[in-house]
Parts: sequence; structure tokens; C-alpha cells
Amino acid sequence: MKKIFSIIGAGVFAAMLLSSCCSATHVVGISSNSAVGSKMGVSEQKTILGFFGKGGPEQSIKAAAANGGITKISHVEEYNKSIFFGVVVKHQIRVYGE
Repeated sequence: MKKIFSIIGAGVFAAMLLSSCCSATHVVGISSNSAVGSKMGVSEQKTILGFFGKGGPEQSIKAAAANGGITKISHVEEYNKSIFFGVVVKHQIRVYGE
């Protein structure tokens, strides 16, 4: 009985380990009726386990526009990439405009 549980446990562990190579990316876009624009600004944040992060609260549309030198926003995209069932998550905001 213990051997069966060990085999099942090893199989579950192997499946989780192999699935960590996969990632999911979700894109959300917001646009006005104007052209996309010639400039692009980016702000991003990476978190591990939802607590430990790099990038902090400056991950916003305002920060992305400032990073790209944009004063008139025409298009905003948000990218969320989740790796290993959400253990590592990368949030990125891209702003386009003039």
C-alpha cells in the first residue's frame, strides 16, 4: 500500500515539475479611436508567491507613460504572465502615445 502511494506521489510531483515549464500569458488592451502612437512606455512588476516582488507600487499607467515620455495616451496594454501555477507572476503595463 505504501508503495502505491509512493508511486502516485512521485507521479503527481513529476507532473507538477514538468508543467512548470509552461506559462500562461493574458493580454488586455484599452484603446481610444486615435492612432497607436510613436512612443511606448513600460512599467512592470514581478511577484513570487504573491508577497515578494520587484517593481513595487510604481507599476501603473502613469509610471509607464512617464517611462516612455508620453503626454497623450492612445493605447494601453496589460500583460500578465503566470509561471508554475501562479508561483511567479509578471505584470507588465505598456502605454502607447505621443
